[in-house]
Amino acid sequence: MYQQIDTNMKTTSWLLKTIRVVLTIAWYANIILIVVAFSMLTIKFITSDSVEFSNPVKYPLNPEIVKLESLTPNAHNITIQGDQGILKMKLKNTFSYVASAYFFLIALEVLIMTIIYQLRKFFDSIKDSAPFKYDNIKRVRIIALCFTLLTPLHILLGVSNAMILSGQVENFSLKNMVWEESFNGLILGAVIYIMADVFKYGFELQKENGEFV
Repeated sequence: MYQQIDTNMKTTSWLLKTIRVVLTIAWYANIILIVVAFSMLTIKFITSDSVEFSNPVKYPLNPEIVKLESLTPNAHNITIQGDQGILKMKLKNTFSYVASAYFFLIALEVLIMTIIYQLRKFFDSIKDSAPFKYDNIKRVRIIALCFTLLTPLHILLGVSNAMILSGQVENFSLKNMVWEESFNGLILGAVIYIMADVFKYGFELQKENGEFV
């Protein structure tokens, strides 16, 4: 029994070390990525008067409908028709477009860096055998908030692209826009926030036990 407990502790310790190493690598790799992305974006704006813009759109690309045969009688009328593609254009560098590009880059990286930073602090506290403390409750809630904000940021990016296309492409309407909404951030944020309540309960229970002793 003691051997099994010792094995479980070693496995847990190895797993925590691995997570901490991965988070450290992700932290510094993301810093490098920010510098490279920011530099490339700045160079592109300085050296060129236009930038490549692309976005998925829905148009009747192929009027022909290709029929496919079914392997079983359970399916019928199987057809393929091209109606979605990537719209690409050269977009002139105006102040609004440049400011929008920097805003979304910075906003996304701030959220990502905040998540990684708080996770590193959280797992450092676990290494020090102090997971149930008030600082960790705040950290988990901040992580939950950051994941939640990823969804409205993604939606705002889609709205921004739709406004650009509507203002630059003839006869473009919102029905031609491919909306790629993802509510994973909201769901994940809600789950992590529940975890924060669990840590809060553990913190209060630990505090009560300390006062009782």
